[in-house]
Order: sequence, then structure tokens, then C-alpha cells
Amino acid sequence: MSDAAVDLGATALFGLTTTAGFHAQTSSTEGFSSEEVALSAIGNKSCTNEHNKGSNYSVTYKYCGITLRTNLGTMATAFGTATGGALPTGIDISFAVGQQAEITITGHNHLTNPHSGTNPPNRFNFASIIPAAAGLGVPSFITVAGETGSTASRSAATLSIAVNHIDAEGNSGHFVGESITCRADLSVDYEGVASTATAGSWLQILQTNNDANEAMDTSSLTAHQFIAAN
Repeated sequence: MSDAAVDLGATALFGLTTTAGFHAQTSSTEGFSSEEVALSAIGNKSCTNEHNKGSNYSVTYKYCGITLRTNLGTMATAFGTATGGALPTGIDISFAVGQQAEITITGHNHLTNPHSGTNPPNRFNFASIIPAAAGLGVPSFITVAGETGSTASRSAATLSIAVNHIDAEGNSGHFVGESITCRADLSVDYEGVASTATAGSWLQILQTNNDANEAMDTSSLTAHQFIAAN
């Protein structure tokens, strides 16, 4: 008996390509739907109806390059554009010392009247948040005095972009959807103690310092900002 013909490989969802440096590591497609059940007088199922059908999508890429902002293209400059058959609603970009950036994108689409092209119309440009030279190691998203004074060094960072996506169902299925309130959340880890941060566009900057008697001092920082629709 020969081996079964089962595919081995991740699917590059959301339109990012290997020529731009993005290499799919894992991907998943998960169906969703709503079910309505009418019961009889004694609690048995009389009839059912399944509606609001669609799929949730997720893909994780490793990025080979140092110009992530440029290579993300419209994923960064027009986030919320349906591409590759799915509408992105979240993207997490992780950085670590000596490692290639890892990008996870999540989104969805509907079986009836799917999102495509200019449907929905809102787009969000978060490109300027990503440093021009980013992709290997940990880029600088926010200036902290400790780094300038050589008392702290970035060891890891995560940038998360998410929108609040609202869908409405009509009599014939999915009717309309829109993405609003785009928020960027940043977390940065440091070896050593990071001191005062320069806010720039970042809000609610919170820092934590950690001491131990068997490890070097470390610190971390979190912050967020909002991105207007364009």
C-alpha cells in the first residue's frame, strides 16, 4: 500500500508572497455558522435552520528581509482590504533578538455576499508605526532614555493591530460589514532597566522593572495608539 496523497505545506492566505519575503509556516481555515432550532411541545427537535455561514482564517509567516514596512504593502497602508479571499481584521508582528520577524494575520469571510474589493470601505494605514529598517532582530518602536544611556537593550517586541469588525445579516444572508476603531498595541521587553519613554503618538505608556538575585535586571513596556480610517 502506498502513502496516502495528503498535502504537506502551509497555505499563503491574505495575499503576502514569497517574492516579498513572506514564507507561510502554518495556516488554518475554520467554518462558522449559526443554527436555529424549534422544539416541539415535549422538547424534541421539530425543525432547524443553519444560516450566517462563512470561514475564519489564520496564517503565520516568517519574514526574510529588513524592509518589512515596504514589503507588507497594502496590508500596512490599507489594512482592512479583502485579499486572497479573506478580510483581515487582526495582525500580530513579533520580533526577537537574532530572529526573523513572525507575522500572524487573522480574518474571515462569508459564504453569501462575501467581502471583496471596496466592501467594506474603511481602510487603516499603520505603516508609519513600523520602523523603516525592520525584519531581523528587534527594531525601535519607541525611544526610551535607558537605551540611549546603554542601561537597557531591546530583547523582544510585539506589535498588534486589530479592528472592531461589525457584520449585519439580511434576509438572504450576509448583508453588510464595516471595520472601525483600529488600535495598535505595543509591548517591548528589555534586558536591563529601561527608563523614561518619549511618548510620540503612543498612549498609556506603562513600564515594569524586574529584579532577581539569580538573573540580570529586566524591564518591559506597553503602550497603544489609535489609527483613523482613511
